Amino acid sequence: MARFVIKTWNCFGAAQTAAAFLRRRGAPDTHRFGVAELATTIQEADVVCMQELFLADAEGFFDSLSHPHKVRDENVSRWWPPTFGGSGLGVASRFPIISRKVRPFDRPHLGTERFARKGMLHVRVHVSGDADLSADIITTHMQSGYGGDAMRVRRRQIEQLRAFVEEVQDEHRPFIICGDLNIDGLTPARAEGEYAFLRDQLSDFEDLGAPDDHPTFHPDPEVNELAHRFEAASPRQRIDYMLFRRPRPGRSPLLRAIECVLSLRDPFHVHGRGRTFASDHFAVKAVFEHA
Repeated sequence: MARFVIKTWNCFGAAQTAAAFLRRRGAPDTHRFGVAELATTIQEADVVCMQELFLADAEGFFDSLSHPHKVRDENVSRWWPPTFGGSGLGVASRFPIISRKVRPFDRPHLGTERFARKGMLHVRVHVSGDADLSADIITTHMQSGYGGDAMRVRRRQIEQLRAFVEEVQDEHRPFIICGDLNIDGLTPARAEGEYAFLRDQLSDFEDLGAPDDHPTFHPDPEVNELAHRFEAASPRQRIDYMLFRRPRPGRSPLLRAIECVLSLRDPFHVHGRGRTFASDHFAVKAVFEHA
């Protein structure tokens, strides 16, 4: 049996200061993108889906990955809609990317996200030539925030995600949805409206992170100091997802998930810098097996 590894990671590459926004560089703890262990850990995956590729520091890290096939949304300014960045999404793959499509979410967005063209990035990757196995992958980054307005935006975005799945799918191909959905999936929150609506809309997908139920955003200073620095008052949450739909039996070899765990959880120890966290989010790693 052959294995296929995919990671999703919000790299915290968005501007947190006016100076970083104007210069388009200067992500928090920029030196982390130069840590060799970070690149090594990310490059363990056959496919890497990244979010918040907004500033040049994050873009440069993504572009330097050893994966031969890459696609990312460009951060060009546009007069209409008036935006200063793209979706912040990128996919790096060891497998050939057969097709790609970027689909922005309908506006309006809230807060600083009004200035980016947030949306969804779909790729189809050719996982195995011998087995003629390809897989559909959508990565996305939904509206942040805790209030009712943010929830209403995310509800609309979930509906658009479902429609995008219907547009690009083939039920005989495996399908993976991953990214930062900004919807808490920890057990205490699952009965609440947002997670329940997500699961209702994507009922044919399995939430691979649900059984282990580990938070992917944990702003305790001892757990993730970088998250604590910017959102100390926020609760721990499982907001980064790996959703999987098995292919229907038939033309394509079956792909099955055998593991879903957190990655990039432990800090790096950088000389002269001390503990350095990879991001304010942990990455999610899924391992699949196919004939």
